[in-house]
Amino acid sequence: MAVYGNVNVKYAPCKSVAQLHSAADYILGKKKEQLSSSVIKTKSELYNAFGCNRDNFANSVLMTRKMHQKKYSRFFPRDILAQKLSISFHPEDNDKLTYAEAYKMAEDFAREFFWKKGFEVLFAVHVDTEHVHVHFLVNNCNQKDGSSFRRGPKELVEMSEYFGEQCRSRGLTHSVRDSFYNPDKTREERTLAENHMQKRGKLSFKDEMRVYIRLAMNDPTTQNIHDVVNMLERTYHMNVRLKGNTISYALPYRSSNGGKVKAVRGSKLGKRFTVAGIREYMKQKEKEDWFDYPRQEQDIEHSSQSMKDYPRWEEDEEEVKESASKAKKQIPTQESQPTRKPDVSVYEAYDEFQEKHEIPENDESFFYGAAFDDFNQEWQGLDAGAGSVSTEFGTTNNSTDAEPYNEDELDELLDNNSSTVPVQNKPFPSPAEYRKLSLEKRAKLLPPPSDDRIEELKKYQDRMGYTEESMRSMRYKMSVYDDFTEEYDYRVKYNRNHSSEEQLKAQAEQQIITPVRRRGRGR
Repeated sequence: MAVYGNVNVKYAPCKSVAQLHSAADYILGKKKEQLSSSVIKTKSELYNAFGCNRDNFANSVLMTRKMHQKKYSRFFPRDILAQKLSISFHPEDNDKLTYAEAYKMAEDFAREFFWKKGFEVLFAVHVDTEHVHVHFLVNNCNQKDGSSFRRGPKELVEMSEYFGEQCRSRGLTHSVRDSFYNPDKTREERTLAENHMQKRGKLSFKDEMRVYIRLAMNDPTTQNIHDVVNMLERTYHMNVRLKGNTISYALPYRSSNGGKVKAVRGSKLGKRFTVAGIREYMKQKEKEDWFDYPRQEQDIEHSSQSMKDYPRWEEDEEEVKESASKAKKQIPTQESQPTRKPDVSVYEAYDEFQEKHEIPENDESFFYGAAFDDFNQEWQGLDAGAGSVSTEFGTTNNSTDAEPYNEDELDELLDNNSSTVPVQNKPFPSPAEYRKLSLEKRAKLLPPPSDDRIEELKKYQDRMGYTEESMRSMRYKMSVYDDFTEEYDYRVKYNRNHSSEEQLKAQAEQQIITPVRRRGRGR
């Protein structure tokens, strides 16, 4: 017999870059209000991501969309960028469940339904509530083919059944249920006409009945269904007919076109307003059970419980605060002191760097590119280019001991039209030298590009000397991708034209025109 777990998909998707960053920060507990209130949402070993950097999920989503020519808006909700989901466990299973086991279940869940299908996903186990739960943020654009993520009723049934089997195999009996549809006693049956009236700001006679019944049910003096009926008749002047397990309501001043009073059964108003619904609500009211499982999504998203409610984590919190205070008080050593001249300001150094590398004065894009990182490292006196960078061509001469190429050697290398045969045993040009090359020289130097744009992008980053640290900025990352696209398209066009010229030349040399003898009528 199949069992089902509590999988929640009733979250609003992220439709702008601002919403995407906010959702990722919330899942990791990095929002300003979370940090200021000392709320610890998760820990470093309890969150991860598939297909991207777990601390830079939002930028990975935007990069994937750009790879597949998908649009997105920075502030205005327009296109779905990411979907939100969550799974939760019942509090009575806390003695059988650890955070590490919840992380393992979330990891299997994310791999099975998201990453296995090509969707990048960020997930984190939250530890700030009484019940353990896991949040998922799924890229809506498939990394392989650019298709959208689907989370319809069919997928929800599959996910709930898979999660239910995970819980049952671990003995979490309170976190599973036998039926997929969890009956909601509070759901109200609404007709199409009522929905249209609500949109126009009008109150239907059914809505008016619901208001009066809610007031009577929530009144502190009502203890059972008979008290509710008496209050409706005495206080709100309603006509109530209670017979066995059926109940109907009528407003004396609300009549039909024929002049008869409109009576409505409780089942037409919603399950809460039936005899069974009112009795169950009265029992809950008597017990004062304020915890309703499964919790609503707004309770999960806006929970603000304090870190002090969890003594087991207090020691870790103190260690984090101590390490942070020590880091602030730490004084740089002599080796880490900048070697720049004290009498040279940053503006003078920037003018020199700009003139040295022939950067236009009003080039605003400079501040979002790798050149600014090079200038900053140079002005601080840090050797950012020391060592070598491994590329598909071998190693680049980033080391200060390696002699740079001069123009004649670069021309000779380009004339050879081979990126794997160095000139005079010299390696591939360094990132600084490679950036100075025109697109035509780069196309001559490099082999024909492959159809795998993601792999070509990684090689481009290696050739340009872009590190993972420098790719954290979203604006910088977007400018890098635009530059890569320009180079990639030029290489494709260049190799297509030159290959066609070579083919035509070969065909012209090998083509032999043979005379054709035509048969005609005899004389």
